[in-house]
Amino acid sequence: MSSPETCLDTLSDRALAGDSQAETQLFESLRVRFLPIAKRRVQVDQAEDLVQDTLRIVFDRYGERNEGQGILVWGLTVLRNVIGNYYQAKDRENSRLSFVEELPSDAACEADFLGETELAQTRDNLLEGIATLAERFPRCGKIFHHLLSSLEYGGSPNEVSTHCLGLVQKDDPDMNRGRFYTALHRCRAQLRDVMDRMEQRKES
Repeated sequence: MSSPETCLDTLSDRALAGDSQAETQLFESLRVRFLPIAKRRVQVDQAEDLVQDTLRIVFDRYGERNEGQGILVWGLTVLRNVIGNYYQAKDRENSRLSFVEELPSDAACEADFLGETELAQTRDNLLEGIATLAERFPRCGKIFHHLLSSLEYGGSPNEVSTHCLGLVQKDDPDMNRGRFYTALHRCRAQLRDVMDRMEQRKES
């Protein structure tokens, strides 16, 4: 009888060969295994978001892992690194906030202004990228439209994802959580390509 790890490796091989159903099943199975681990390492409302980040990295790179390295063991290493990076980022943010609190009030206001300006520019670039992406991949455009609406709705990362999934399911009633995250990973990769090309055009 095959072990769970062997089954996942078989799904990985089929996915890499172009089997989209195997790919969906693979990432749904990995998510089920990653989420309880993440919930033990970080706050529950952060776990889903970190698992999504992990699955995105796995999706982008699982075909590049060393030969003979099982997908589950390799994926768990990615999860551990993502969680480690999360805590490092929190430490940096805490240090930054401590520094800002020590600034004179006028300097702090200037820093806030610059931050808002950069944030607005980033938002405009993102909206432009999504609009460009939607022309080529309408499904991705709808997903990101629903995601932005869900962010405005507010809540924890898990609540935002759940709200977005509900909106997507109105367009596609057969969409389940596993298929949704797989589609989201693909669309994020496509959006990164669009944003990179936009940046290159601006620099040239």
